[in-house]
Amino acid sequence: MVGSSLIKTLAKEIGFSDCGTAQADRLTEEEYPLDAWLAEGCNAEMAYMERNRGMRRDPRLLVEGARSVISLVLAYKPDRLMEGHYKIAQYAYGEDYHERLKRMMYQLIAAIKERHPDFEARPFVDTAPISDRHWAARAGLGWIGRNNLFIHPLHGTYCFLGEIVTTSEIDNYDQPLAAKPTVTDIVEDPGRIPEPHHHPTAASSLCGDCMLCVNACPNHAIVSLKNGTYVVDARRCTSYNTIENRSPELPDHLDTRGYIFGCDICQLVCPYNKDVPPSFLLTDDRKQELESLATADEQTFRKMVKHSPINRIKHPQLLRNINKASCNKASC
Repeated sequence: MVGSSLIKTLAKEIGFSDCGTAQADRLTEEEYPLDAWLAEGCNAEMAYMERNRGMRRDPRLLVEGARSVISLVLAYKPDRLMEGHYKIAQYAYGEDYHERLKRMMYQLIAAIKERHPDFEARPFVDTAPISDRHWAARAGLGWIGRNNLFIHPLHGTYCFLGEIVTTSEIDNYDQPLAAKPTVTDIVEDPGRIPEPHHHPTAASSLCGDCMLCVNACPNHAIVSLKNGTYVVDARRCTSYNTIENRSPELPDHLDTRGYIFGCDICQLVCPYNKDVPPSFLLTDDRKQELESLATADEQTFRKMVKHSPINRIKHPQLLRNINKASCNKASC
């Protein structure tokens, strides 16, 4: 059995912003309304979301003998934003988070194995049918907001997430949050992992009656299912369309508000992001590079995005997105 406090101490030393643990079992439909979301067609052309539904809910089907899930948070809020008409989602300002988190998680696995040689585990960062957000919520690290983004009490929605699924038991599993944090619940030093793991205990519930993200979305992509659960309809979402949509043309109705890769609108209005401290320094060189992306030729584009989340799209998609953003500006 591995100690929870040891895992969190090692995670902090490696550079993670937070860490929580949960017993590996099945996520309920209430926790993860996957079936209802799919039934409404909200997955758009992401047919892969219909496959491996069992694995998406139960990590024991993904890793044989799995007993525990270690959820990890790495904060990414930049110290400033891009300027100009064309915008890129803030999570894509720096290094590809898949590469960075995987590297850090392998470090954590190795560090645990030094103390527990029989520790066996697999790391995941968007690389398998397992839901990052829902396991982070199960591990008590935060909750899933009405905009379907994971919200951390200290770092808001500016969080990269990853999981380590292990066959080892952990001595003390964390519990999901039951209430929305208040000012007095937030620890004084936002740069450290609270020890022991600190969670809010306020009586009010989660996002409450706040509808800022719902109302701010220019495409009305945050919708309510019949059971009252809010989800994101990918068919209307700027982030989905500018990244996952492979069609030569974007939907006529789509208003990208200048975004050519991803979208930040729903998190820019979130009250929990108001006082989030920066965790990423956007250098002058990187800022200029990002702002020049819209005029880059294909060869330059490939070089610029090689180790960036932006490598998710090809140059023709970038040109398509730029054309859409320009069209929105001209109201064509």
